Amino acid sequence: RRLYKCKKCLKQFSVTSGTGFHARKLSFKKIMLGALLYVNGELGKAALQLRRDLRCNPKSAWHLGHTLRHVMTAYTTSEIVEGDFEMDSTEIGGSVRKANEKADRARQPRRNMDKVTKLSVMRERRPGGRVVPFLGGESELAAVIRQHVDIEARPFVDEHHAWNALFAIFPEVRQIKHKERYSDLRGTSTNLAESYFSRLKQMYNGAYRAWSRRYSHVYNGEGCWREHHRRQPNGDKMVNALAGVLHHPPTPMRGYYQRTRRKAA
Repeated sequence: RRLYKCKKCLKQFSVTSGTGFHARKLSFKKIMLGALLYVNGELGKAALQLRRDLRCNPKSAWHLGHTLRHVMTAYTTSEIVEGDFEMDSTEIGGSVRKANEKADRARQPRRNMDKVTKLSVMRERRPGGRVVPFLGGESELAAVIRQHVDIEARPFVDEHHAWNALFAIFPEVRQIKHKERYSDLRGTSTNLAESYFSRLKQMYNGAYRAWSRRYSHVYNGEGCWREHHRRQPNGDKMVNALAGVLHHPPTPMRGYYQRTRRKAA
């Protein structure tokens, strides 16, 4: 690794010091190849699969993936939603393994609510619109909606009771009752938000199989980043991801395996 030395303080540094790749262990070639392989996967890239492609330590592959996810989440959550947009929430995790005996299955709960994570999304309806993630359900999102959305925007939501607070905030709110229909003749629906959750659950069940509740927000951020850039060429997506990490301060994953990791936000 090429090092430089400050003439004033006499401290050594590299070109990745103070960036998202601070204290990196992989070479530049493996980082660039790993970023290309990572963005190429439409539904995510598992750490073990990335490890086999890069021929590196599994921990290094997992750490590289989480570094990219943290930066993707930081940039997607910093955007302000404008114009017509849709909001919805879903639940991830909590599946219960069926008991062996048929008599025991009737007493089993359908889901383990202690392991369920609620995730939300705000998605603009225009082509190429922003996709902004949020950690929490409808009630949590409605309480802080002013921090993420332009006051002149027009939300499209379902019939959840938490969205009733939006009528006092926005000039117009379009609401669809899913018990009656999924869309009406005026174009009121939340189909774009539902399509994102469909891809997110395919990520969860297909590529990753499961993820820790501690990192649910960064996986949601990764899904929003992939949804927003899904029509771009792989080369542009790789440059976008690498440039974002190099312009971002060190992530909470810094020093993870040295037990100096900062507390997750």
